[in-house]
Amino acid sequence: MSYYPPQGGYYPQYGQPGQPPHPHYAAGAPIPGYPMMQPQVPPHHPPATGAYPGYPPQQPAPYAGYPGAAPPPAPYGYPAPQQHAPQPYYGYPGTAPPPAHAAPVHTPIMPLSHAPTMGATMPLQTAPSYYATTGPVPTPQQDAETIHAACKGFGTDEKRVISVVATRTSEHLAQVASVYRQFYGRDLVDVLKKETSGHFSRALHYLILPPLLLDAELVHDAIVGAGTNERCLIQVLVGRTNADMAQLKSMYYAKYHKSLESDVKGDVSGYFEKLLMMSMQGMRDEIGHYQYNVEADVHSLYKAGEGRIGTDESTFIHILTNRPDAHLRAVFAQYQTRYGKKFTRVIKKEFSGWVKTGLVYLVSWITNPAHCVAKHLEKSMAGAGTDDQQLTRLLVRNRTQPFMSQVKAAYQAKYRKTLRDRIKGETSGDYRRTLFSVIGEPERG
Repeated sequence: MSYYPPQGGYYPQYGQPGQPPHPHYAAGAPIPGYPMMQPQVPPHHPPATGAYPGYPPQQPAPYAGYPGAAPPPAPYGYPAPQQHAPQPYYGYPGTAPPPAHAAPVHTPIMPLSHAPTMGATMPLQTAPSYYATTGPVPTPQQDAETIHAACKGFGTDEKRVISVVATRTSEHLAQVASVYRQFYGRDLVDVLKKETSGHFSRALHYLILPPLLLDAELVHDAIVGAGTNERCLIQVLVGRTNADMAQLKSMYYAKYHKSLESDVKGDVSGYFEKLLMMSMQGMRDEIGHYQYNVEADVHSLYKAGEGRIGTDESTFIHILTNRPDAHLRAVFAQYQTRYGKKFTRVIKKEFSGWVKTGLVYLVSWITNPAHCVAKHLEKSMAGAGTDDQQLTRLLVRNRTQPFMSQVKAAYQAKYRKTLRDRIKGETSGDYRRTLFSVIGEPERG
């Protein structure tokens, strides 16, 4: 007897060759537990006629064992990658991507190999467990049985639930959710929501959802009702790869039957709106199709900010959301060398409000993703009270083992204190145990 129902689909490959995706995503991850939540293409999108640059050729080799046979159709909800028609840059109607400069200045660009962002080369963790202990990792069926036993009857064995939900990859947990529904006829998300409460319940909820579905839900929750969680929008939408953003938009439409752009646009305004809209376009030149001039961009940014009265906000946003990350790192370094200021200081001086927060986040993420996450973790715990929603969101979305190890190292180097000890001072009980497991730190004493 097979313990696994037919798989409903797979996460497509995110990013471009040699450019791993956001650390929360891994290639080839099944989502068997959520067949109705596969990304779909909104009806206004053009038919799928091609592939993103860098994807496999349009005429793949015949499948092994079936000479001459055509490949099977895409899994439910996953049409072939699309070649979207060229769109005008947001805020620049009718303009094409910037052309090559006449005499490009070739500034040496050091590759960033220590963090999973555009231009990085570090592989992501794909093992069945984030922080495997001694012995074999349980199967999805065994984990489903463990959770069922922990939740049945009166009371809940929270430690047994944590031992599964907070120590497995999202791919593994998707299989656990599928097996749980098959065996017990209930949705695992609903079961955990009923059996737990408070910050602990939220942490389990974030962990059990497939990554795309979690991000779609985070954006939706950030804009529904009274008020807007701008910080959440920044952390979810800014800095993603083009393919990453395309799949998030498809998932959002599949779940809420609305365009991600239109929903976000209705809740923000001004230059902050412009930053988010350009980020969601997913048209960044990630691999340097054009030969950009570092000196020219440094000069343009200076003339748009410190070199004039007032600020040309559009120039900042346009350059920062359309150039390759490796190029921008060279621009930031050159700017600091020439004008003696870190580029984040320039943004803080020239901007205000949420667009300032968003641009500082983008520059920090491009420069050093692990350091960026470490800073925002500290902000979530600094001052009176703790922003537990932000703390949980940052830890869950960045929990792959190699990247989380870098975040912990960056945190300790900057704040002279371990992330574990900082979390210990701000949390308690099952919620604290869950976060300790997420960052791969055992509970001691």
